[in-house]
Amino acid sequence: MSVPPVEPAPLTPSPDAGRPSGPRPRGTRRSARTRKSRAWQVALILATVALTAVALVVIVPRLESKGPGPESKGHPGAKAAQPGGAVPTGNLPGWRLTYYTDFSGNSLPDGWSAYSGQPGGDPYGYWNPDNVTVSNGALHLRTTADDDPKRPDTYSTGGVGFYGGTQKYGMYLIRMKGDYEPGLKISNIALLWPADGSTWPPEIDFYEDGGGSRSSYTASLHPGPDGDDCCIIRHSRENTGTQWHTYGVIWTPVSITYTIDGKPWAKVHQSEVSSPGSWPATPMTLDLQSQNLGPAQPSGPIETMTVAWVTEYAPNS
Repeated sequence: MSVPPVEPAPLTPSPDAGRPSGPRPRGTRRSARTRKSRAWQVALILATVALTAVALVVIVPRLESKGPGPESKGHPGAKAAQPGGAVPTGNLPGWRLTYYTDFSGNSLPDGWSAYSGQPGGDPYGYWNPDNVTVSNGALHLRTTADDDPKRPDTYSTGGVGFYGGTQKYGMYLIRMKGDYEPGLKISNIALLWPADGSTWPPEIDFYEDGGGSRSSYTASLHPGPDGDDCCIIRHSRENTGTQWHTYGVIWTPVSITYTIDGKPWAKVHQSEVSSPGSWPATPMTLDLQSQNLGPAQPSGPIETMTVAWVTEYAPNS
């Protein structure tokens, strides 16, 4: 594979850039959700989000300045930035740490499960658990040649879900990078998905690129209702996705804030959701996946996503 440029060319995606053609391979059923909140609760939540943003700006840059790191897998000769040092293990203002992992073993940690099968409505994607490995202190999502049972000469990819940390509202931080894949459309995605496994939407994608040079990504809120992917709210930004970054989302009853390397870059308010959509207020799980969105295939096996660590926080009660 080619070595990525130091400064990937800017790319401004269309509103649908990187979107799979359908929901992930889980069933759907209709459900009703209601929520009530008082004015003082809203004010407290907004203050908590502000304090959290300040704390993240202070903490994450320290992790960014650890110096050069090991050789990047998947890019011969390319050097990757330091994965981020030790995984954060402390609380933040307004938030308590509920889960963390730095993938220090040689298999998926407890509570994680690998995807299997074809993504719903996706003519090019196929997931094989064999494409998910853990080694050298990282989670690796890779490809496998000729591995789609429905189509010859196509590659499967990998994806995982963390089902041991279901929670309603929270803050999620992921330290990850993607492979440089010019000419390909193997999208890397970090998202929150309904924990009941059958309702969809809602869905919160806080990182979703279009593959290739990974020089931009999109964050999308899919507010539903169940079975109707309407009323989507998207934000996009330029990025160097082939280098290590910490991507995050802060989900509260009144807002969703997207962060990169500890800095907020976009925000969605509850008031922006149009009918018939509704604000996500159901327990969610964290998913990480690579998904082939186009007919082009790599010339050989590649590592599509590498994850150094994951943390989850819940709001203080």
